[in-house]
Amino acid sequence: MAFIGKPARGAAALVLACAALFGAPTAAGAVPVRPADACVAGENLGEIANNFISRCRKGSIRQVFPGEHLGDSLGFVRGCGLKSCNTAWKLLNDNRFKK
Repeated sequence: MAFIGKPARGAAALVLACAALFGAPTAAGAVPVRPADACVAGENLGEIANNFISRCRKGSIRQVFPGEHLGDSLGFVRGCGLKSCNTAWKLLNDNRFKK
């Protein structure tokens, strides 16, 4: 009967270790941290520009961002070749607007 408690403690330690490894909040209420590249435009080419701006850029970017590209994916903005696309891509990568 003395061995019943030991596996339970080992299992609890394993659960806590996995939670820390995979970014789940711990019992202390710690919030997981996003990877550093989560807000790099070149790493999110499938995301819609409007969503990326809301998640990763300051609201002031909307004053100068070409509105016709808010619904386009970042991959499209990166490769479309229009002057407005070039402007939009440069703004998305401008450090002035990073949160």
